Amino acid sequence: MFKSVVDNNKKKGSYQLALSDLKRKRTHYIMNSGFIEKYIMVTLQLGTLAGLVYRLGHGVHTLSFAPLRGLLLLPYLILNFLVCGLTGIGIRRETKIGEGFIIHNFSAILIDAQQIGKNFTINQGVSVGPDWRNNGRPTIGDNVYLGSGTKVLGAVTIGNNVVVGANALVERSIPDDCTVVGVPARIIVRGGDSEYLRLKAASGESPRAA
Repeated sequence: MFKSVVDNNKKKGSYQLALSDLKRKRTHYIMNSGFIEKYIMVTLQLGTLAGLVYRLGHGVHTLSFAPLRGLLLLPYLILNFLVCGLTGIGIRRETKIGEGFIIHNFSAILIDAQQIGKNFTINQGVSVGPDWRNNGRPTIGDNVYLGSGTKVLGAVTIGNNVVVGANALVERSIPDDCTVVGVPARIIVRGGDSEYLRLKAASGESPRAA
């Protein structure tokens, strides 16, 4: 599961991954399918801009030609500084995130994970990163939704097809096909399909089959 994120990102590249993010957001996260909302307003949303700058930064980070990497790093750092100040969103450029990444709403968001799969959706106030022990970063699977205010801390693993309710604190690993809530997070649904994830899957099919 997690190795596929690295392989897929290498095959697609940052530009194609950014297009996949935009396509998923335009398909599933707009109220009106008119041209202006679908192609202009969605692209200019603060969460979208932060995601695009992350894709640029990760692309620069993975360049194998050092002189070009050094040349592009400064423009990225300037853009990232401006976007962080404007949106309140910080995404570590070294973090590997699969296709279909969506930031729904914005502000007070920090993403510093080891690796994240495809169709990852987050809301405002989400933090994903090391805990106070600094013993590692989270690893997150495919088709994961983090509600507003969620905190995922430390070297935990979240499996595929997981919904984390608003303001939950995740400090222990979560298996596939679960819904969790609370502080600390506890499983309230196990082994079941989430209608939300099924509807929001990029392919239009059940996440379990993705």
